Amino acid sequence: MPEPTSAAKTTPNQPLARSIKIVLSVLVVVQLLAVVAEPFRFFTLSTRGTSPAADPVRQVLAPYVEFAYLNHGYFFFAPEPGPSHLIDCRFTTQDGDTAYLRFPDRRAQWPRLLYHRHFMLTENLHQLWIHPPHDELIAEDDPLLPEWQSERARFEAVRASMMRHLVHRYDAQTVEIDRVEHRLPSDDEVFVERIRLNDKRLYVTLPDAPLANTESRTSESPTSAAESAVAVPAGESLEDRKPQP
Repeated sequence: MPEPTSAAKTTPNQPLARSIKIVLSVLVVVQLLAVVAEPFRFFTLSTRGTSPAADPVRQVLAPYVEFAYLNHGYFFFAPEPGPSHLIDCRFTTQDGDTAYLRFPDRRAQWPRLLYHRHFMLTENLHQLWIHPPHDELIAEDDPLLPEWQSERARFEAVRASMMRHLVHRYDAQTVEIDRVEHRLPSDDEVFVERIRLNDKRLYVTLPDAPLANTESRTSESPTSAAESAVAVPAGESLEDRKPQP
């Protein structure tokens, strides 16, 4: 009897190969849709909501989009981006002295991807912030109080985690951190006053207090301006980086 041809030998495997191709094609299509769904929905955003053409795909793919973290950053890179947020750190060194650090700092975090990762950390902490409940304004039986306390506890837990890491990283005794907002300059400040983007007037320390006591103040620490911040490279002890008088 003649030997079966190679085509005949592979015939039983063709359905399996076809199934694998179909599954892979579906996964590729889902990934592409997930990548496009969030920006497409964002670009249709207006005061009246989002486009009905963009919502169904985004809603169906919501679990995967959020699991893969494909829904971040579009608000910041919009045509009218808002201010950015940084963190000011005050360290007490092992000698009892004080040292300062502001991050992200593109001079200390290099390559640029490392700077970007630090920037995402500070933005995430700012987004989690919720002011402490004011005892005089909120009753104990307020139905919103438990949710408020839960969100505040989450912010405090993330902030405490950052502080513990900084103490361990820089071999310090204690550390305090403040959120700093770097606002965008106005048209007059750019074209008339000719101020630079890192002008200290554009940096505002955000208070962590109940609404009744929250009055933003311009950061006036020895390292309030970006150009005067003490940059402490990763892995270096703070004991050798004392603030200048």
